[in-house]
Amino acid sequence: MTAHKRWGDFAVESPDLVEVGHRLLYQGSAIASAFLATVAPDQGPRVHPVFPVLALGDLWLFIVNLSPKYRDLCRNRWFALHTLPTAEGGEEFYLRGYADEVTDQTTKDSVVAATNGRQGSSDFEALFRCEPKSVLYTKWDNWGTAEAWPSYSKWQGTPQVETK
Repeated sequence: MTAHKRWGDFAVESPDLVEVGHRLLYQGSAIASAFLATVAPDQGPRVHPVFPVLALGDLWLFIVNLSPKYRDLCRNRWFALHTLPTAEGGEEFYLRGYADEVTDQTTKDSVVAATNGRQGSSDFEALFRCEPKSVLYTKWDNWGTAEAWPSYSKWQGTPQVETK
């Protein structure tokens, strides 16, 4: 049986990228925000604003269970998450991977607590654990000039074999 890496694995393997990801997801706020891309039934992309949660060593999303993004993730686990632009510009953080709904109430309560009750306290908010498969950070040197040039930092998660 194989398991995808979790946010905590990514944090151990690439702490500098995790720090950048955290900074760009939260951007000085108590609540993270990003764009979530999912796969629609016609296999086309669909993009939604979301409020990710970094807690318990994982990346989480609360998704309204009546929404198209909920149905997309239940049908096709693939997702991509891209941070919002910063006021200064010149930085991007993108990850893609798989999302799985978590129905365990104790886990949900713990993630709700990590948001100080701002998210997930309604029954219609389903909880998804996001398992990153790859991460890309782009830093644009000379942003806003004709000499702008990107530099990239990447992390590629490899499925691990679970041992019992």
